[in-house]
Amino acid sequence: MILLAKLGIGVLATAVAGSAALSSEGFIHVSVHEKQPGGHNINLIVPAAIVPVALHFVPRQSLAGPRENLQQYLPVVDAAVPALEDCPDGVLVEVVDPAEHVLITKSGGSVIIDVNDPGETVHVSVPLRAAQSSVHQIAAANRLPD
Repeated sequence: MILLAKLGIGVLATAVAGSAALSSEGFIHVSVHEKQPGGHNINLIVPAAIVPVALHFVPRQSLAGPRENLQQYLPVVDAAVPALEDCPDGVLVEVVDPAEHVLITKSGGSVIIDVNDPGETVHVSVPLRAAQSSVHQIAAANRLPD
């Protein structure tokens, strides 16, 4: 019976440690609501830590678009992310148009993009560090031969 309890505690500790590691970089939240009748509602919340793993499964030819220009923007990304992390939370950009409203804010360690137009409402929240890490991983993949 004691052996079973020790085994259970070991499994529980492993699950807790794995969950903590998986959620350590925060979560990416994507929500899309199509406003037309019968429109789709998509709500996706995933740990940001899975993005580097997912990028390994993306074919390099699919990353061809950013290949030519991404390297030159790495210093900008590396300067912008720490600056955004240090700045107070609030509105970064707001665009109000008669047909749509776009709001980009910084909250905690994430950038949040909200778009509301006649056809749909979109919400995207991405941790800054996860975005920076992904950009670097894509740039590193670009250096590999095709």
